Amino acid sequence: MELRQLEYFREIADTGSIHEAARRLNMSQPPLSYQMRQLEDDLQVRLFERSSRGVVLTEAGKLLYARATNLLNYARSTKLEVAKTGKNRVLRLGITSTTVGTILPFIAAFTKKNPDVNFEVYDGSTYTQYDNLLEGIIEVSVARTPLRHEEVELAVLQTEPMIAVSSPKLQVDAHPSIRLSDLLDCPLILYRRYEPLIMEAFHEQQLEPDVFCRCDDARGAVLWVQEGLATAIFPQSMRGLCQGLHIRTLEEPKLETQIVLIWKKGRKPSPTVQEFLDLCLAHDPVQSQ
Repeated sequence: MELRQLEYFREIADTGSIHEAARRLNMSQPPLSYQMRQLEDDLQVRLFERSSRGVVLTEAGKLLYARATNLLNYARSTKLEVAKTGKNRVLRLGITSTTVGTILPFIAAFTKKNPDVNFEVYDGSTYTQYDNLLEGIIEVSVARTPLRHEEVELAVLQTEPMIAVSSPKLQVDAHPSIRLSDLLDCPLILYRRYEPLIMEAFHEQQLEPDVFCRCDDARGAVLWVQEGLATAIFPQSMRGLCQGLHIRTLEEPKLETQIVLIWKKGRKPSPTVQEFLDLCLAHDPVQSQ
């Protein structure tokens, strides 16, 4: 299996057509078809279901597509890093949407001290970044608890509480901080990423909340809140998404989340990564867990 074949394979999958893929790759169709047959023979699986309408990925093809994207990204990043050896260093960093505001000041300080370092940034959820670390796509990531840590080292950057976010249309207590018991009469929107943590905190107090909606997109949840449909529970760093809404801090130690740096366990950080870790943790050194 060659990187070139993976590039061809991904182009066919993206277009759904060998003919169109060949056109985009500036090659004729027979050599492209031959390369795909060679790839299927090498893997001993069918990657496409072919028909008069084009091609569709098989289950094996879908798996290869996900892996091919990571492999090609890693190859591109490695090529860039090698090409810049002696000129610039490259740090491959994962960032989640809710940790950007926390990590950017550290990146700015690191860049000021290390102007020769360029960044390869990969955006995605904590779960995506966890997998990217294990596969070697990135070297270090900013993430948020709760997360699995069996295969990664982690160091805490910041601990923060949860907030309850409501529409001004709702009649809610104007006090800046509340307890879970104050939310029992409110329909709630739970960001599914934190649902187990939130529900466990309620149940430990023998409380049963009124869960109006569970969702995977924090920005979508904010729109529901704006309509006055329910109150959402978010980590405090999502406050920036909640302009114009009523925000109250939840005084519940069990609902605190941590923004952490993670890197693969058993893999010694490169000198560049170690410098980045040292700078990030220097403001308030925390022992790796």
